[in-house]
Amino acid sequence: MGDPVHVKLILLMAAVFSMLLFERAAILLATRSRRGCDWIRNHRLLHPNTISFIRMPMGIVSVLIWGQGFQATALLWFAAWMITDLTDGTIARACGLETESGKWLDPFSDKCMYFPPLIYFVARGELSAAWIILLLLLDTAGQASRLFAKKKAANSFGKAKTAFITILLALAALHGMVLLDFIRPEILYVLTLSCTVLAFLSLYCKVIPDIWYANSLTMANFLCGIGAIWQVVAGHPVRAFVLVFLGQFFDLFDGRLARKFGSTRYGAAFDDIADGTSFGLAIGFVILSELGGGFTDTGKPLDWNAISPVGWGVAVLYVICVIYRLIRFLMPTIKVGPGIFQGFPSPAGAVLAGSAAMLFDEWKALGLALILVASFLMISNIRYRHFGQRIWPSLPNMMKLLLFVFFLALANTGVADKNYKFSFCLVCFTMVLVYAVFGIEWRPDATESHHDDGKTGSAAV
Repeated sequence: MGDPVHVKLILLMAAVFSMLLFERAAILLATRSRRGCDWIRNHRLLHPNTISFIRMPMGIVSVLIWGQGFQATALLWFAAWMITDLTDGTIARACGLETESGKWLDPFSDKCMYFPPLIYFVARGELSAAWIILLLLLDTAGQASRLFAKKKAANSFGKAKTAFITILLALAALHGMVLLDFIRPEILYVLTLSCTVLAFLSLYCKVIPDIWYANSLTMANFLCGIGAIWQVVAGHPVRAFVLVFLGQFFDLFDGRLARKFGSTRYGAAFDDIADGTSFGLAIGFVILSELGGGFTDTGKPLDWNAISPVGWGVAVLYVICVIYRLIRFLMPTIKVGPGIFQGFPSPAGAVLAGSAAMLFDEWKALGLALILVASFLMISNIRYRHFGQRIWPSLPNMMKLLLFVFFLALANTGVADKNYKFSFCLVCFTMVLVYAVFGIEWRPDATESHHDDGKTGSAAV
């Protein structure tokens, strides 16, 4: 027999995944045919708005069940009703039951679900009171904005926030049940901070003019770069690399938003400055810290006098290659097709160089060699498919959301605890190596002349 604690944890996880798989299979099967959709339309109990109304008190019920000592039951009850958030969305789209009222009712029911558990775990001391209060205020303001804002439906940040809050509550519950030994207060704290940031971004995107969407994400990428440089100088290179990793998400979407909603006059130039800061200068500092000899110990300032000439040379060369890559993006030297890049994208180059520097700080020659490879790939004429235009759009929406949440979870582990350095950097290194090989465009018909005007393609330059 295994450890009873581990057995209970496995059974709980299996139960949640089984409920999710059953719900997905049943709803997709029911909505794939006209007959199934007609049957759903004739049963008002299955209408999206009805499901949202029924879900509203279930957060309080979950807390009451937990308070009576039935913790596993409370966790499963909460998970089951959060899964219905997928149910009503699928039914609304597949059966033509989308309504204007549903655009605000569905996110409101989500808040009714997770507000009570959040408050309860704050009262128990599991979660940070200050950040949860701010999260609740931002979420309330976001819901209230639907009364006057034209954009009532949940945006991507809101959906990611809901998913992250669900993860936060699950981990807090498992921590309270003493089922996960590795869950530390730092992890819950950083997760809470991430949920709060996502709540702010969700609110921000609801109230600002559409034309400022792209520049806002570009500004976020720029601030990640500035923050990363500051973290390296302060002696926290792991956090710096995590910030660069987060900056990629903002860079991934700013170009898409610019193409969809437009941008300001100098949006393209601002994007290049942000990319040069995050993917060029910040990673250059990481190279100096990890492979140049400037890093002494966590929390101690960067030792400029200890940096070797080789470290300086590779770091400066890398930054020059990034700058050249950004300039050549605006003025390509060969003809490429739509959604094709001339050379390795700079965000991918930053991940390759940064993860190599972090992973191979004990094997400096190998780390420096990999950084030189990343630099060469960026200035080469090898054609790479645009992740934002070619790869990402081809993925199902559910997979996009899961990947987004997964990448954010990776970033959180890197910030929360330095012991996650190896696993976090290894995952990043593996992902970028896969793209370096399988992201190459081999087809000869992808060389048609194409050049985006304005601030486009900035998802990866």
